[in-house]
Amino acid sequence: MAENSCKICLRKSHGTHFEVRSCRACAAFFRRYANSEFINVKCCRRPGNNEKCLCRPCRLRKCLKFGMTTKKFQYGRDQLIPTSPSSYLGRPEFLMFCDPRPSNLITFIDVHKLISEASRLLNSGCESPLIAETQLEKLSLGVNFLKLDSENLKFFRKFGRVEFIDVVEYYFISVIKWIMRFDKFRLLERDVQMKLLNSIWHVFMKFHTCSSTATFRRVYKNSKPYKKFFRNEYASMYIKSQRVLEDEVIESLGKLNPTDVELCFTFSQTCFQYAGNRFQKDILKIMDHFQQVLSEDLHFYYTEKMRNSRYAKRLAELLKVNNTMQKSIWKSRPLLDLNRVFNVVKVGFSHPQMFEDSAFCTGFEN
Repeated sequence: MAENSCKICLRKSHGTHFEVRSCRACAAFFRRYANSEFINVKCCRRPGNNEKCLCRPCRLRKCLKFGMTTKKFQYGRDQLIPTSPSSYLGRPEFLMFCDPRPSNLITFIDVHKLISEASRLLNSGCESPLIAETQLEKLSLGVNFLKLDSENLKFFRKFGRVEFIDVVEYYFISVIKWIMRFDKFRLLERDVQMKLLNSIWHVFMKFHTCSSTATFRRVYKNSKPYKKFFRNEYASMYIKSQRVLEDEVIESLGKLNPTDVELCFTFSQTCFQYAGNRFQKDILKIMDHFQQVLSEDLHFYYTEKMRNSRYAKRLAELLKVNNTMQKSIWKSRPLLDLNRVFNVVKVGFSHPQMFEDSAFCTGFEN
């Protein structure tokens, strides 16, 4: 054994600790376990070769054998006194003080009444008879929900509980009124209808944010680029976790300046593709069928209504918007997970599945 080796583990020593030449690791081990019960525990790893074994009982016995004693503790020599709770517990403070339990909530949102209102609207059916040649054209009659009324804008400096509830109600009810124009949707079982509504309302909101902002920028050329609009009354609400790739979507919509039918098709594809990817299985099959129906209707729109059989480039641009929006949703998930883990949005919901992948996702439930 070399003179500068630790007498306990035979590795390089770092000086004399407790009057025994040893490394810092063995010194720290002795300080931690000197008064433990390991001294009375038998070696369970190498019962026939205890001299080389460094299990806790054997290591402690070797420390005592070479003369280490608790009476020779040298405080301040190699022991670092914790300067903060994080150094004492061995983990960052932001993890230590994170308590994502519902008892820590500031606000709890009960959406039972909203769900009841949704059931009433589904029972009532479409607000008025619709006359159109295709399903896509019927849906496009409700495209006003996706447009910005630039004449009636209202700016808010704060976004509190009242504004939050109003936004959720507005988009959830709007998406019901819009999708009730789709005959295929009305044929679904009620539980499937509710499942879809719970999953696509915030996609509706996200798409409307981008569509409205693109319209606003066309109308007001000198508008600030960070302005985003959720509906006629709401502007400038900034939620970082939902802004991934949104600028690309806004720019694409601004250049395309889509017609009502094209805008409705792109939005529908985004919603149905998202719902299919989220739920898979039977829902995925239903959503694929919905998308196929609308694709055929778009072909009819281009060839019969617009008299344009060479629309491949235009269609590619629309699908690019959809693909970018899908990426925006899925790439937002890591940030939303951080919001949930660190309890950034201190809000709980009676129906948390309704807010999954939304900007308000927290994971709390009643």
